[in-house]
Amino acid sequence: MIVLLAVLLFAGVGAIAALHALWGLGSHWPEANGEALARAVVGDGRRRMPSPPICFAVALLLFVVALWPLYAVAHLSDLFTLQGSFVIAGVFIGRGIAGYSRKWREYFTAQPFATRDKRYYSPLCLLLGVAYVALVAGEFGK
Repeated sequence: MIVLLAVLLFAGVGAIAALHALWGLGSHWPEANGEALARAVVGDGRRRMPSPPICFAVALLLFVVALWPLYAVAHLSDLFTLQGSFVIAGVFIGRGIAGYSRKWREYFTAQPFATRDKRYYSPLCLLLGVAYVALVAGEFGK
């Protein structure tokens, strides 16, 4: 079961990493143009996506986070693995919770980001955070 969870986390977070890399290459998928993409995925009112180096940096970070579960399965009893998994989980859970805060909602008002964040992005972050905790939860309890 742990291996399946690790593979699912790798595939899911890896797909998000690949999407960020595509945006770094200039793609505006799944939107019609770059301005629509910025409104859909950034949400702070900007009309342009972040620069390619920023998109690539996010993609690289997400790719490392995607690889983490595959590493973790082989090293579940290591303290470093437990700590790393909880840090990753904390970041995802923190982002997920932040998406429902008043301050976040006041700052990220652009549509369709605001609606998609409440409906998809924040719940996905919460789910990913819980999944990273579940990945190591059995070992933590020993």
